[in-house]
Amino acid sequence: MSAGTETVRARLAQALEARGIPTARAWDRTALPALSGAAAVVGVQETQSGAAALWNYLGQQWEAELGEIVERYGRALELKLYVDFYAPRGSAAEIEKGFEALEEVLLAPLAEGLRADAVQRGEIGADGKSGYLKGRCTVACRAYFTAVRAEEGAALTDFHLKGVVQ
Repeated sequence: MSAGTETVRARLAQALEARGIPTARAWDRTALPALSGAAAVVGVQETQSGAAALWNYLGQQWEAELGEIVERYGRALELKLYVDFYAPRGSAAEIEKGFEALEEVLLAPLAEGLRADAVQRGEIGADGKSGYLKGRCTVACRAYFTAVRAEEGAALTDFHLKGVVQ
């Protein structure tokens, strides 16, 4: 998983945790022990990356910290994330609460450079692997990353999610 993809996945997981929903990267009974409410597994289903502008070049910008004009570059990343909500059998309402929390989280941007384009809810049903109820949402989103060329001829390897303080 690329650093950009992991950044987006982690931001969504953090936002759900801030809403009181425990999260993990994959189903694991030790990561998500006996559940009394909803818990979520946040993962990446597919990605596609590309230039955010011609040759990644976004233009020049005054950088106050450096006291100079810098050249800024950008990359775009389209992702489809999945969020699997788990809850004890007979607790479909807990998964519905998880779906609602996800939609609320995505209404407010997680970062200046991250926007959800579409959210799709799946059916809630018994999951034989975990023994819990499971409901899946997929989230199609776009993330924009920027970098500053530190010196002439230097490689652009340090892209950061736009609008996130590092």
